[in-house]
Amino acid sequence: MKKRHFKVVGFALAVLMILSVALVGCGNVDSPVQTPAAAPDGGTADTGTAAASAAEGTWQWGDPAWEAAVRAKVEGKTFKIGFTPPAASEFYDIIMHGAYTMMNELHDRFGVNFEFEFVAPSEHDAVESQVSTIENWATKEFDAVLVCTAGDFDSMNAVYEKATAAGTAVYLFNMPAELWDVDSIKATSVISYDNARQSGYLVGQYAAEKLGGEGKILFISGNDGHWTTSRREGFMEAVSEYPGLTIVGEQRGEYVRDAGMAAAENLLQANPDVDFIYGENEEMAQGAVQAVQAMGLKMWDGNEGIIVVGADGLKSGFEQIRSGGLTATVDVGSVDQGREAIKAIFMHELLGYSIDKVINVPTILVDSENVDVPEAYVDWALATTENYK
Repeated sequence: MKKRHFKVVGFALAVLMILSVALVGCGNVDSPVQTPAAAPDGGTADTGTAAASAAEGTWQWGDPAWEAAVRAKVEGKTFKIGFTPPAASEFYDIIMHGAYTMMNELHDRFGVNFEFEFVAPSEHDAVESQVSTIENWATKEFDAVLVCTAGDFDSMNAVYEKATAAGTAVYLFNMPAELWDVDSIKATSVISYDNARQSGYLVGQYAAEKLGGEGKILFISGNDGHWTTSRREGFMEAVSEYPGLTIVGEQRGEYVRDAGMAAAENLLQANPDVDFIYGENEEMAQGAVQAVQAMGLKMWDGNEGIIVVGADGLKSGFEQIRSGGLTATVDVGSVDQGREAIKAIFMHELLGYSIDKVINVPTILVDSENVDVPEAYVDWALATTENYK
C-alpha cells in the first residue's frame, strides 16, 4: 500500500519551529524589527528594538538573543538559489514573488544574502530544457534549486539525485506529492498542497452546494500528467457523493487560456444547457468564461446561469470574480508556496534544522463573498521588489 505524505522527517520540534516562523507572513518587510547588536562580551546588547510587541504592529521571529544568534551564524553569507517552473506564467510569477518576500525578510533580519536565478522552459512539456537548467546550476555549485516540472517522476528523481550528489539541494514546489510514496521522492522536501483534497475536492463540493446536488458539468483538463490525475481524483470523489451531478463532456485545454476557450466552445456547442464548468487551472477557466460570453450564454449571477470555477489564485482571476466573469477559484497558496520554500531552505540548509518531507500550505475556495483577503495577500507579494543582496 502506498505510504501517504503524513510521514514526518525529523522531530516535532522542527515542525513547530517552522510553523512559528510562518507568523511573519503579515510582518512589515519594508521596516523589519532591528536585530540587537552584539555586546562586547559576545552576548546581546539589550537595545529593545527587537522586542517590539504585536501591539506596536510588528511580528517577530524570536527574542533578541535568538535573532542575534542566528545573525551571528549567517550574516554576510550568500546563498545561491535557482527557480525553475514548468513554464513562465502569472501563477509562477506570484510564487516567485512570494519567495522574494521571504528572502527580503531573511536578509533584513539576519544579514544573509541571496543570488536568485529564474529559468523556465518554453512550455510545460519541454522537460529536457529543465533538466539542462538543473544540471547547469549544479555545475555552477548553486546551493539549492526549486523545481516544478511536468517530467516523468522516475526520470526526474535521477536528475535530483545527481544534483544532490554534486552538492546542490533540490526542493520541489507545486508538485502533487500525494501521488507518490514519500520515501521514493529524492528531493529534500516538497512545498506544495494536496491537489486532490485541497483543490479538486473543494471544487466538487462547491458544485454540489451551488447546484443543490443536481446539474450538468463540463471538465476542461490540462495536459495528461500528475496534476490532472490528482485534481480529477479529488473532483470526482466529491461529485460521486451526489448522483444528480453528471459530467457530460471533457476536453484538454493545455493549461493556457486560448486552448481553454477553444475546448469550452467545443463542449458548449454539444451541451449549451450545461450548469457548471470546471477549468482545472485558472487560465483555462478564464478561457471558458470567454467562450460562454462569446456564445451569448448567461454567466452565473448568483441565482442562475453557468458557473465557471478554476484553480490557482491569480490576480487576474480575482479581478474576474469581482467583475462577474469567473465565479470562483481555488487559491492554492501561491504566495505561501514561495515563502515556505525559502523558509525551508533557510532552516534546513543554513541553520541545520530537520524539516518535513512534504510541507502543504493552506488553500481556500474564493468567490465574491471572500475575495478580499486572498487578493490582498497576492497584491502584497506582487508589489514586492528584490532587496536581498
